[in-house]
Formats: sequence, C-alpha cells, structure tokens
Amino acid sequence: MPTLIAGIRDAGISPDAAPDDPVAWFPSTESFARLLTADNRTMLRLIAERSPGSLDELVELTGRAKSNLSRSLSTLASYGIVRMERHGRKVIPTVVYDRIELILPLTGRATPDAASFGDQA
Repeated sequence: MPTLIAGIRDAGISPDAAPDDPVAWFPSTESFARLLTADNRTMLRLIAERSPGSLDELVELTGRAKSNLSRSLSTLASYGIVRMERHGRKVIPTVVYDRIELILPLTGRATPDAASFGDQA
C-alpha cells in the first residue's frame, strides 16, 4: 500500500502545488492527533488485517458503537485514508494507505537551506 503524505495549513491558504506536496491537509496538528487516536489506529489496523464485510462486523471487531465508528470512518474518508464502498445495503470500509507521513515545517521554508544548516557563527 502507498504512503499518504499529510500537511498542516490554515484554512483558506492554498500553496502552489508541487509533485511532492501533501495529498491531505489538516487544519492543525491537534486535528491530526484527534483523528489518529489509538482507537482509530487500532480500527484501521483491524480493517486492513480482517477486511470486515460490513460496519456491523467492524462493530463486533472493535467493540465501539456503530454511530461512533461511522463518524470516525466518515472523517477518515474525507482525508482519503479510508474508502467506504456500498454493496447493496452494506457499507464496507477499506484502508487506502498503510502509513501516513506528516510534513510539518517549523518555519516558512519547507526544507532548510543546506548552506545555513548547522552554521553557528
């Protein structure tokens, strides 16, 4: 499975797109952390390993309430982390990525200038 490249940016800011830019944008590091809780990571692992055939089966695997799972899966789907496929009356979740890399520049530049990196005059 491929790796999802995620970034952080304020709403309304649209950086110039480059081939190596993040695919998914989160509004804050807090929102990233709230989405990728231990429970949600466990749920993603169970989906990838067990391939549940429905949300009801996923409820049984995780022990979480169906409404809670649906809300989490909907948010994960909005970031492209999972795909929700309808098969008749069943909704089957599928994990799209097996890992996420967060690009989090601490200054205005995405990558440090090699000449200034480590310079301490």
